[in-house]
Amino acid sequence: MKKIWLTALVSFLPLTAGAEVYTLPGVVVTAEGQKESTLSPRETITEKDMKRMGASNVVEALAMAEGLSLAPAGQSAMGGRQLMIRGMNSSQTLVLVDGHRLADEDTSSSRNMMILNRMSLSDIQEIQVTRGPEGALCGSSAMGGVIDIRTKKPGSGENLAGFMTGKRENTAYFRLDPMKEGRLHVAVDGRITKNRPLAFYRDSSLSGRADRGWDVPSYGIRRYMGLDSLYDFENKNDNTLRFQLHYFDEDQDTRFADTFYGGMALLQNQKSTISRSLWDTSLAYEGNTGKNEYSGQVYYSRLRKNYEETRLDMMKRPASEWDRALYETWGMEAKDRLHLGNHDITVGGEWTKDTYTGTRLSDIHDGREEEREQHSGAIYGSDLWQINSRLTFAPAIRFEKGNRCGFVGIPSAGFAYKVNDHMKVTASYGKGFRTPTISEMYIHMKYSGRLQIDGNPDLNPETSRNMETGLEWQAGKTGWKISWFDQKVKNLIDYEEIGKNSGKYLYVNRNRAQLQGLEGEITHKISSRWTIRGTYTYLDGRDKSAGTRLPNRSRHTLMAALSYEGENPYGISGTLWSTLQKDYLSDEKNYTWNELNLSLQKHWGKYTLTLGMYNILNRKIDALYQDGRAWFAGLEMKW
Repeated sequence: MKKIWLTALVSFLPLTAGAEVYTLPGVVVTAEGQKESTLSPRETITEKDMKRMGASNVVEALAMAEGLSLAPAGQSAMGGRQLMIRGMNSSQTLVLVDGHRLADEDTSSSRNMMILNRMSLSDIQEIQVTRGPEGALCGSSAMGGVIDIRTKKPGSGENLAGFMTGKRENTAYFRLDPMKEGRLHVAVDGRITKNRPLAFYRDSSLSGRADRGWDVPSYGIRRYMGLDSLYDFENKNDNTLRFQLHYFDEDQDTRFADTFYGGMALLQNQKSTISRSLWDTSLAYEGNTGKNEYSGQVYYSRLRKNYEETRLDMMKRPASEWDRALYETWGMEAKDRLHLGNHDITVGGEWTKDTYTGTRLSDIHDGREEEREQHSGAIYGSDLWQINSRLTFAPAIRFEKGNRCGFVGIPSAGFAYKVNDHMKVTASYGKGFRTPTISEMYIHMKYSGRLQIDGNPDLNPETSRNMETGLEWQAGKTGWKISWFDQKVKNLIDYEEIGKNSGKYLYVNRNRAQLQGLEGEITHKISSRWTIRGTYTYLDGRDKSAGTRLPNRSRHTLMAALSYEGENPYGISGTLWSTLQKDYLSDEKNYTWNELNLSLQKHWGKYTLTLGMYNILNRKIDALYQDGRAWFAGLEMKW
């Protein structure tokens, strides 16, 4: 208890890692140098930030992102991570890679849970996290926000190889990117990771059913390869043509606690084996005339999954479950940003198609596969209007029509008023929506002969409304901001049991939710080398239909960190950060814990040694799959 209060006190101090000197946002500039017509709160995690944190994967790289929860995904034991922005469900967060979507599993317990594991950190330039609905610009699934991962463009001359090892995983990686010569530039990179088995004791009961024993979330091998090519036309419009091809596969095992009912063992020795392979390819064209910046891309992504589970039933007889699935996503998008006087106008159009072919779409359950698809088209527009030297207005609208969601119009608007040279007031209003997935409409899943979940083709899209106000202040090396948000969600998709103790569930629109909260951040640049930053989020998430609090969310989250950037190429850099989670609701219990973490890098010219430790105070919570103290070390060489 003393440790918790001590680290909570540390968390209130204005410490942090990785951020540049805080500046008041008016126009956000992306990695491509293009202006985004939005005033939504956005945080950018740079490659330098990731290095200072000692991150070995994308999940670790996002550990300090404000308003983003990456807690282990409930009680599934499948090794995934929830991806909640401001408390919105993982399925209501949109993940993009260079602006395009990836194929992914699409049930409420699998959407986005594993997606961050399928990327190579050495291929990433920066990650942008946008908080709040971006439905007007990004369409379905952007109700909570957007995580946009920007990869490195070829031609940088960066060649590197390295490894990371530790309690949680071993990783070896490389990237070969020759210096720009001529018009064609090609980069290749690869990564192989072995994530280790970590055991957590589970003891839970619900409606007479109890799970007792050791859960071992997914462990095994992950492999990644990438090819990235860029053709530079070397003309006055800076036209480029970029082709990317990425491949990922994994073989993962999971072990589950035994299941009992009325003191009798129902399921024992439960194990699963799962393999996934992902192919992702895209072709993008862009250019810049000075007055307008235009781009277009086409992409295709496919995820293949094979799953098998074995166990002993109540008679100690061998039993098994298995599933085959293929998820495919096609898409194309074109947009143009025009700079007309005091206006930055964006207009664009997008078309996407999702296909799911699998054994769980058949209601016969004899191993045959069936196929379903959904598609939609949209046009959108936005404006970043600098009305005068103090006032900026940013309206946006999207019109979308799909074969599963009908016609929808999604508006948003925001403004920023510069009170003086140090202070700015912001306010915004935005709508969001999420189309029901193919699984939510058509799945027919049976498990252990006791549980059955069926889709519902009559589901309505989820919709949301967000209101937000904020105050920002900047003077010299110090900046702070505070904002209040109110999100209301209708037609939340969930499944409910049909009949008492029937074991049969159906997806339905049944819930309404409201998530209100407060966000605060303070940053101070102590010197050219030292930076401190602190963030605080208060979240009150309510299921308005049941009158209860939404689970798997913390009411209070505090992050504090101190970063140091030594003089290169022979200096030391690093980050010390602390995260306090208070009143985290899970399985009708509240948990409070703190993680204190340290990462240090020593540079010797082209070599960098990384040493560090996560969860120094060793706060382990088995019920939440919260691991204890974990060391890590790595070495990287550049040439």
